[in-house]
Amino acid sequence: MSRFDDIFPLFREYDMYAQTVDVLKPPNVYKALTPYGSFVCKRTRISSQKLLLVSGVLRHLQQRGWDGAVPYFYTKYDEPYVRQGETTYYLTAWLPGGEQWADQPLAWAMPTVERLAELHHLTQNFRFDDPRKVEPLIDSLLNRWQHLLAHAEKAADLARERLYPSPFDVVFLANQAYLSELAKTAIARLREWRERHQTHAHFRLSLIHGFPHPAHIMPDRSGKGKLLNFDRALFDTPTRDLTLFYRAYFHQAGDEAGASQLFHHYANIFPLRPEEIDLLAVFLTYPERVMRDVEIYYGGTRDWSELYAVKRLEKDMDRLMRLNRWIQQAF
Repeated sequence: MSRFDDIFPLFREYDMYAQTVDVLKPPNVYKALTPYGSFVCKRTRISSQKLLLVSGVLRHLQQRGWDGAVPYFYTKYDEPYVRQGETTYYLTAWLPGGEQWADQPLAWAMPTVERLAELHHLTQNFRFDDPRKVEPLIDSLLNRWQHLLAHAEKAADLARERLYPSPFDVVFLANQAYLSELAKTAIARLREWRERHQTHAHFRLSLIHGFPHPAHIMPDRSGKGKLLNFDRALFDTPTRDLTLFYRAYFHQAGDEAGASQLFHHYANIFPLRPEEIDLLAVFLTYPERVMRDVEIYYGGTRDWSELYAVKRLEKDMDRLMRLNRWIQQAF
């Protein structure tokens, strides 16, 4: 039995057949060659309802002339997915050219922020959902942030009690006061923001990508790039996309000057409102990645070697400090 036995039959739903199938990213992403070109086939856990919503918005934008995303390929029944039992699959066109940016770790940033700004601008108020949809995000973040802070404080107590501290313990304890101050500041400011906007009549909602990352933008012939992988897309505050974008940007060794340039470029296309800028600054202040490093290391949820763990923590602390220097300058 071939490991691609579930992939080949899908193409009948598109009136095509696959000549070859290869794994692009195990276990769920494949590349298929057909007489009509090459396609990416993805096995996904997102619901059919969500696929219909997101694909419908992207199709609408494409009809309006926006070419900033790799669209879903529709079946002969005009559906953006194929169901096989409990499993959902979808196709998108395969785009060559990602190797153009292989030796330029920050080449993805400008095309991504430009496409995000266009997406947010074109879809603002596309759906008139309850504007208080922002509030569940705030509440869930507050709960998560407080949980991570409490876990980090317990981890610090454990590290101090050890007779022979590990290298990770040493680096963590050297930075624990700084991390705790950042976390408490972000939590307090987010609570203040929520109170200040409790009776706010309307928040802007746009379709956000949900995972802006170097792997999710591909260069096109114009050099601008196309967004792909909308599995985490939803209607939410655009601030959420920018938060994830800047965390990825600084993780890829971005600097403060470049971050400001990117923010100005985004704002030229889709200017943020004052309350959105405040929210972005708060979101970015919380040391999310380092707190997760601490949670994983002391929780033992992954099989990290000591050398890997301490090097990861040191790098993430350096990135966090650069990010927070930029926040202080920019906002």
